[in-house]
Amino acid sequence: MQTMYSSFGKQLVDKKIITQQQLEEALHRQQTTMSNRKLGEILVRLGYLSKSQIIEALAEQLGLPLIDLAERDIPPRIRALMEGSIATLYRVVPLEERGSTLIVATSDPTNINTLDNLSRLLDRPIEPALATPEGITEALGRYYGHQKETVESMLSSASSASSVSSLSSFSNLGSGASGSMGSFASLSADDMSIDSIDLGDAQETMATVGDVQDDSPVVRYVQQLIVEAYRLRASDIHIEPGKTTMTVRYRIDGVMQEMPTPPKRAQSAIISRLKIMAGMDISERRIPQDGRIKMSVGAKDIDLRVSALPGVYGESVVMRILDKSGLLLGLGQLGFCAEHQVQWERLIRHATGVVLVTGPTGSGKTTTLYGSLNTLNTPDTKIITVEDPVEYQLTGINQVQINHEIGWDFARALRAIFRQDPDIVMVGEIRDQETAEIAIKAALTGHLVFSTLHTNDTASSFTRLIDIGIKPFLVASGVRAILAQRLVRTVCNGCREVYQPAEIEKDRLEMDIDWSTVRLEHGAGCESCNETGYQGRLGAYELLLTNDALRVMLMRGESATALRRQARIDGMITMREDAWNKAKRGLTTLEEVNRRTRVDEPLIRTEKADSETKAHPAMPAPAAAGAER
Repeated sequence: MQTMYSSFGKQLVDKKIITQQQLEEALHRQQTTMSNRKLGEILVRLGYLSKSQIIEALAEQLGLPLIDLAERDIPPRIRALMEGSIATLYRVVPLEERGSTLIVATSDPTNINTLDNLSRLLDRPIEPALATPEGITEALGRYYGHQKETVESMLSSASSASSVSSLSSFSNLGSGASGSMGSFASLSADDMSIDSIDLGDAQETMATVGDVQDDSPVVRYVQQLIVEAYRLRASDIHIEPGKTTMTVRYRIDGVMQEMPTPPKRAQSAIISRLKIMAGMDISERRIPQDGRIKMSVGAKDIDLRVSALPGVYGESVVMRILDKSGLLLGLGQLGFCAEHQVQWERLIRHATGVVLVTGPTGSGKTTTLYGSLNTLNTPDTKIITVEDPVEYQLTGINQVQINHEIGWDFARALRAIFRQDPDIVMVGEIRDQETAEIAIKAALTGHLVFSTLHTNDTASSFTRLIDIGIKPFLVASGVRAILAQRLVRTVCNGCREVYQPAEIEKDRLEMDIDWSTVRLEHGAGCESCNETGYQGRLGAYELLLTNDALRVMLMRGESATALRRQARIDGMITMREDAWNKAKRGLTTLEEVNRRTRVDEPLIRTEKADSETKAHPAMPAPAAAGAER
């Protein structure tokens, strides 16, 4: 795919449609601030090309016919060859038959997964033709709009008298014999085209499971709930029972948003359906359960990590959507500023020692670690990870799953994996003294060890390790760097505009800013961003590199405040400064900077502090015992 788009860019330059400089700028944007955009879309957004020019050039590049769907009338017989739910999900429009082959219009003919999935679903060969995204949208509305089933319509159906029996029969599943449910191993394409559900080793143990109809309102609602969450880029789905109602919320870009509410009497059926899909025991409602669902939504393979928690008014279910396509990013796609990216890449490629990534749950630590491991994952390097749980399976990396029930914890796993001759180790989290000591001692013998801590900033990670019992000299000599991070929402490109922030937001920043020279942007709200003004997130980072001055202070038992102050004197960019720089570039808003980062204390350099640092001999940096990576 990357090769195709590289040659596509070269073709545009060769035909003098754009200049080489414009292509290089677009490619740079693709690697940094617009990593989720295709080259053609970036060129259009930069104003170098029109949409029609991109489509025409792409059609010529791929040798495909360019279809004007507004001028084409598709017979009912052809439209009937594809369900509206499939056409809408895959964003394709059937055009004609040529023997056994179905020709479909698509705006992304390079997406082989979509074409393969369609071919498998329809059990026939598929050939693409090219159409504009606007043409696809208009044609889908014209031909299939009446078939589009929304969450609201399904809930209405579920609430109707004709649906009560199906809801009741589905609810009865919870009163049967015990055991994990393994039914519904595959769902029909009519139910929003979730192609497959992998229940692992779950086995069917109740005959009544087979009586549930795949076209019941509950089945359709659950499937649409997941598909809609994925479409809106939600990271989590929350289903929360109340006394007389139940609430459904999505977490989108870190913020909870409430969705249409199902009727209370559908609660048991919906939760039972989800537990079946996740391979849980639906007869057990007294203890928490965890499960997993693997599925294809359109052309994307996603995992859902499912947690069921008993409550006063019933079980609460939370599903974490694990999308691999958003995880295996290159270092240029993590949102680092230029200085951070150079420092981080130099660090992980040439360092030995412990490298910590800190931040609260949901701050993007896993994405940063996996992106770094993905960069280092080469045939001449052995990488082993110890995780709880293993969220994503990574090709070429040995991943170890923690199992506390049998005593297989982080410390025990670490001792074992260092006998496997690794070059690089990633520990999911340092939770106790034993794990920390093993990791640091391994780092001192020439390994590069990645791990995470739940601390608010970089400097407090030093004191956290000392607080759990690690000796200061081990912390000083073993920890090579600490990266603290938060995720800030990015301004929607579809509705961005220049704005003047409120005075209260300016005051909250607590920086000495000449506001007359600052140009900030925000999103006005549009359909693309669901009227929020934001679409996507990127990291705000604070990277502390351990140096001699900090090692001396650690040995003296200095506070986290003093360590942080020294790091800033040495040139560390704080998280708030990094976020503010991104706001000035139009990537995020001042409101997000204030919401996600804390105020920096005024930095006052004193001669006393400088002289104290110079008065203590610097400790040598830990020797690199292994070959550089």
